Amino acid sequence: MFHNRRQADELPQINMTPMVDVVLCLLIFFMAATRLYDWDDNEFTVRVPEVAEAGPLVAKPDDLVLTIRRPGQVAIGETVHNLESLTGALVEARTRFPDQGVLIRGDAALPYQDLADVLSACDAAGIRNVRLPVRAREADAKPSPP
Repeated sequence: MFHNRRQADELPQINMTPMVDVVLCLLIFFMAATRLYDWDDNEFTVRVPEVAEAGPLVAKPDDLVLTIRRPGQVAIGETVHNLESLTGALVEARTRFPDQGVLIRGDAALPYQDLADVLSACDAAGIRNVRLPVRAREADAKPSPP
């Protein structure tokens, strides 16, 4: 009876030493393994294959942000263009990267003609990747009458 009572009073214990040993071994292993992959590109002599037409090894540029300020004036970043110079700037951007994207921003009350003019300039420059940002209508706001 005394033997059963003594076992009931003892709480089980978890030995943390093996777990700490395993974690430290894994830490040392991964620290040593990452040093193996710290090679310079110049350490290997590799001749890459050549092709007739290869695109440049550059990342895709960000979309150009066109902001319609007033009729006939569109800003690309800080530079303000009229519609003719806008077409030239878009052609130049498209020659640098054929799949150049455009994000057209403007006031919600913007006349449709101003947006159509900018879309026409994008079409004349050959830019097909055009986006128009919008935001969700608030639940409290009533839709404007047609």
